[in-house]
Amino acid sequence: MSYDHLSSQIAKTGFVLENRIAQALKGAKWTVISNRYYVDDAEESIREIDLVAYRASRVQHFDVYTTLIISCKKSEPNVWALLARDIDLKDPNSDWQPLHAWSNDKALEFQLSGSTFAKRYHEGVAALGVDGVLQTPAVEVFAFQEMNKTSGSPQNDKNIFAAVTSLMKAQAYELGALAQRRKTPAVYQFNLLSIVDADLIRLMFQGQAIGATPIDAEHYIARYIIKKRETFSRIRFLRAEAFANFLPDYSNLHAANCRWFDSECNAFYQDIAKDTKRLEVLIDDFRKEVSWDIRWPLIHKGKEAPDSSSISLYWNDQRGSLQVFAPFGADGAELLNNTPRALTRVASVLQSVYRYNGPFEFEDDDIPF
Repeated sequence: MSYDHLSSQIAKTGFVLENRIAQALKGAKWTVISNRYYVDDAEESIREIDLVAYRASRVQHFDVYTTLIISCKKSEPNVWALLARDIDLKDPNSDWQPLHAWSNDKALEFQLSGSTFAKRYHEGVAALGVDGVLQTPAVEVFAFQEMNKTSGSPQNDKNIFAAVTSLMKAQAYELGALAQRRKTPAVYQFNLLSIVDADLIRLMFQGQAIGATPIDAEHYIARYIIKKRETFSRIRFLRAEAFANFLPDYSNLHAANCRWFDSECNAFYQDIAKDTKRLEVLIDDFRKEVSWDIRWPLIHKGKEAPDSSSISLYWNDQRGSLQVFAPFGADGAELLNNTPRALTRVASVLQSVYRYNGPFEFEDDDIPF
């Protein structure tokens, strides 16, 4: 009995497309995970995303991951029509340049938390040569339809909507799971791709006219409620036959990500001694390393040693030095300032934790603010 008909029938499904995209990614040195499962937070059900691909590189003390979450769809009888209109980049209710990134490194996490980070990120990687993959949308896609390629009759938006929502939910799941899964320092930047093996058409609404234009790619900013919070995400629709042309741009994005997060890490440590907020980000690491070396000389001389939690840092403009302060008492501070072992150890930890090599001294915490 011949089973050749099975091959011809499976070719009509989206699995052939999924495999083709996976092989192209692997050929471009991306690591690929097929059929990754995640939990739908709304329905508490197990769902599947077709492909997750990533590039990873070591930068300084952390790893940079550029991640692609990919939905693959095939539509033989239909085209995918994206309904668009002129974009209003000043719309206060939209975010045309969303960024989804995560880090467990304290320095990068602080940088990511800034209100202007997404804007700076897009400007920064653009300056490094990244263009199409993260460009501001040229139009506002406000709806979509599958339409019969022969008759033009609208079908529905079920498959397109499913691709968009699955991508956003998979991204939300991955972002939420990283804190438990990733223990060594890293930063992740996510990109969502909806790849369709069908014609991709922009239907542009301008006044009473509607113009139809075949396209290879389109940026769509999706708005969705995930875990009871409104979320904006960039979905990039790509025609399958054109995917190979766009793939090098994502490799360039990874290279730019490495350079960008490298510079952001350096920016965090630049003049950190004069910034109380940044000093506080790493203060627990500093306390953990120096507590005993500060407390022991005081205990050894019969003086009261402060709790580790009371040890802090601040910059003294008048003295031009970093102050290590706690309730040492005047005598305790003088003792520590004349204890070579304590001075050497604190200097070493200031360098390893804060990358600070400048002057410092111990001071009792009775300081004016």
